[in-house]
Amino acid sequence: PVGRLPMTWYPEAFTNVPMNDMNMRADPSRGYPGRTYRFYTGSRVYGFGHGLSYSHFSYNFLSAPSEISLSRITKDGSRKRLLHQAGKEVNGVDYIPINELQNCNSFSFSVRISVTNLGDLDGGHVVMLFSKGPKVVDGSPETQLVGFSSLHTVSNKSTDTSILVHPCEHLSFADEQGKRILPIGPHTLSVGDVEHIVSIQMY
Repeated sequence: PVGRLPMTWYPEAFTNVPMNDMNMRADPSRGYPGRTYRFYTGSRVYGFGHGLSYSHFSYNFLSAPSEISLSRITKDGSRKRLLHQAGKEVNGVDYIPINELQNCNSFSFSVRISVTNLGDLDGGHVVMLFSKGPKVVDGSPETQLVGFSSLHTVSNKSTDTSILVHPCEHLSFADEQGKRILPIGPHTLSVGDVEHIVSIQMY
């Protein structure tokens, strides 16, 4: 088996959530757990991306940047002041609106990952790379899928794969007003239970 679930399987208790409440983000004040793998905070029967296999696997980040520097110069040529959003911490977090950044594609980078088949059988495997931004930002996703790679693995051997990351697309998210923003600071890339921190900075 190689397939992965394209959805979250909610527990039976999820039927108590009003079906006409389609808010994505969780609201603890009224016991609302949110919807979809990106925002759901409740228990799961099976999570998004869950899959079965005759083998089990380990991962290792072979190469990925630890810092990405963005220019403060915006599309109109002016020097951008970072905006500030108060969050769960006193200091909040700085961010910049995506539509004001120029040359977004120039910030792309590749993440190289080693996958080791620890089982006795060869087989296919789907590697899924997720990202998580600074949690102090109000309305930020719990996690979001960056990309995936399907590959064939050999028993007790490692196979390498690469996934391209576009920070303006994969490390940003729509705030509660629907505007796409990129938080400044540490972003966590994860595959399986292995994590790598990429810090977004401005110059």
